Amino acid sequence: MLLRQASLHESRGDYEAAIAGYDRAIEVEPQNWQLYLLRGSARFKAGRIEASIEDFDQVVALDASQDPYLWQRGISYYYAGRFEDCRGQFERHRLVNPNDVENAVWHLLCVAVEDGLEAAQEAMLPVGPDARRPMKEIDALFRGDGSVEEVEAAVAAESPGARFYADLYLGLYYELIGEMERAAAAIERAASLPNRGYMVEVARIHRDLTP
Repeated sequence: MLLRQASLHESRGDYEAAIAGYDRAIEVEPQNWQLYLLRGSARFKAGRIEASIEDFDQVVALDASQDPYLWQRGISYYYAGRFEDCRGQFERHRLVNPNDVENAVWHLLCVAVEDGLEAAQEAMLPVGPDARRPMKEIDALFRGDGSVEEVEAAVAAESPGARFYADLYLGLYYELIGEMERAAAAIERAASLPNRGYMVEVARIHRDLTP
């Protein structure tokens, strides 16, 4: 019952109520790592970045085998400014999810902050076939082998979900190359998608944290 109520609050975007529900569930089952994962995710969506990392750390403390799966912690590290930790998390995530273009892009973003875009492109993680549109074009764009136009063409007749990923990652790309107005417009489009998926909330967090 506690989890069902907390999940309902989370699906409605009432993250503080969801967190309170997960708090009560953790009081009942303090050794259940899955509860910390759920609360960490809700804390991130609420903009409580450091608190989300504490929960993700507790997941690993309770079950070390979960460490490479915690891509959510990698994103929290990015927004907490812990770029070396961010880089390491996505390097480990690749071991269990080698085809994910998003993983390689977030790794690049972490590296680029400290080492610059060119060095980050040289260090960008390899990926296998990611069937989601327009991930192939996004991968090529960040590696320096593609173009914005190719990403746009890949989603011209695609679903709102494909359009969302184009907007999110084009926004992050525009930031990397210093085109801040185009970045803000793309991120705003991504953040306006009317659902509560994790990456949509990433877009909202990014929008809210960007000066």
